[in-house]
Amino acid sequence: MSGTARRAAAGGRGETAEGWLLSQVPRRTLLGVLGWRAAETLGLLALLLALALALSALVGLPAATAPALPWLLGIAVGGALLRALALSRGERAAARMAGQLVTTLRQTLLARAVQPRWQLQQTADAATLTLRLTRELETLEPYYRRYLPALGVAILQPLLILALVLPLDWLAGLVLLATAPLIPLFMVLIGMGSARLAEAQQARLARLGALFLDRLRGLQTLRLFRRTTGAVREIAQASEAWRQATMRVLRVAFLSSAVLEFFAAVAIATVAIYIGLALLGFFTLGPAPDMTLAAGLVILVLAPEYFAPLRRLAQHYHDRAAALAAVPALQALQTPKPSSPPPRRASPRRWSAPPGLELDQLTLRWPGAAHPVIERLSLCVAPGEWLALTGPSGCGKSTLAAALLGWLPVEKGSLRVGGRLLSELTMDELAANLGWLGQQPQLLNDTLRANLAPSGEAAPGALAALVERCGLTGVVAALPAGLDTRLGEDGGGLSGGEAQRVALARALHRSPRLLVLDEPTASLDDANERELLAHLREVAGSSTLVMLTHSEVAAAAADRRVALRETLEAGR
Repeated sequence: MSGTARRAAAGGRGETAEGWLLSQVPRRTLLGVLGWRAAETLGLLALLLALALALSALVGLPAATAPALPWLLGIAVGGALLRALALSRGERAAARMAGQLVTTLRQTLLARAVQPRWQLQQTADAATLTLRLTRELETLEPYYRRYLPALGVAILQPLLILALVLPLDWLAGLVLLATAPLIPLFMVLIGMGSARLAEAQQARLARLGALFLDRLRGLQTLRLFRRTTGAVREIAQASEAWRQATMRVLRVAFLSSAVLEFFAAVAIATVAIYIGLALLGFFTLGPAPDMTLAAGLVILVLAPEYFAPLRRLAQHYHDRAAALAAVPALQALQTPKPSSPPPRRASPRRWSAPPGLELDQLTLRWPGAAHPVIERLSLCVAPGEWLALTGPSGCGKSTLAAALLGWLPVEKGSLRVGGRLLSELTMDELAANLGWLGQQPQLLNDTLRANLAPSGEAAPGALAALVERCGLTGVVAALPAGLDTRLGEDGGGLSGGEAQRVALARALHRSPRLLVLDEPTASLDDANERELLAHLREVAGSSTLVMLTHSEVAAAAADRRVALRETLEAGR
């Protein structure tokens, strides 16, 4: 991905990838980390200056200055202690900041990833999403823990050293000032290449994860057809491709460190040669004749530390490249931050009566699709009516269900619920008044009680009435621990019809005013289908029901039946 593409992907509002990374850091926390780094720098400079002056006093100054040595040694000890304390506290603060940021981002992104509205608009597979929330998210930690503090020191420490060196010898300061930009320049040039390699590495890893998950899901089929050897070979080839991509990134990182070390060594050697020639009297240009032993020792001691933070920043520059490569995929998961804190809201408003639905010239299109699935659909549903929408697969029934639930935005036309545009209703209000039942119920690996009332607010009496209403009394009585019996994955321990009735009870436990059902009887036999439809008949009237179905029996049980394809063709 090019830099332009990365900036476009990172922020729809013109925000760069690095701007997005910095926006996640609380300013006070970052300033605290940089403050400890600044204290570390001051301690180091005090230590070096005191040692240089003490050494010059020992070998080159009159004996009368000897009483100054204890003070200089005291300053050196104080600087060493300050540096050690600041280094320890700064490392801990940076690690704590990075860990908290990654944890908070993972919680935020995971909450977004489980939202149905987001899931329906994604094309990424489960393996790719898992990698984004684990490995790709973890690439941000070195950026916050190592790169950002190193960047702060790389700006502060050279400026302080220049402020000390220039008054002593402006020519030596000029040498330092002229050679310093070479390191950032090569960092940028190498970083551009390493960013592309890091993106290729993460893309390889995503493909490896998707391939492994696909083969794992189809393992039984592969065994039946004796194709496991070929699957293992494919995974091995994908693993080798990822290994090679990783080694390319590491080669660039090691090469960049070697090149930057070379330039830093050349610059330090140049300063050392200049100081030696000036002290020996072989170089008389500019301030060289006035060079003293104390000034020479101070400059010589400070010169390596002038380039040290730049070298450390270069070592951590690949952390920045890896983080930038992960930003576009991660930001696509994140809910945009509000510009100001949201106001305190009361509990979502419960509708006093079942709503009517008004669809006027409604057009729906999935993100990225070339053509709309539903175009110019007009339909009215009376309050409390049970409407059955029928039609062949692919005519748009599930698409319409996603729009009614607020998961798919309206492209054209209008969709009103109870006289209000659906887009004007908050997700909290929709969640408080809508119910949903699909053809394949997803039950939790938890107790039956938790599956019936996931939010946990149902009173025991209300839950018992719900169980009886949905025909689950016998099911609960047959379970070893009743409502506290733990179900297996996807309702393990229940039959298909029992799992469907549990899903219906879960959809009804908050008494929804609008209930949307997508093929609710598809996996049921005739007896269970009739029983489920009887339960829905009891709900109709107090709730508005929209049922999308292929079943003639289910369609006949509704108050009204509408053929979706014929309605769409009539609207054209």
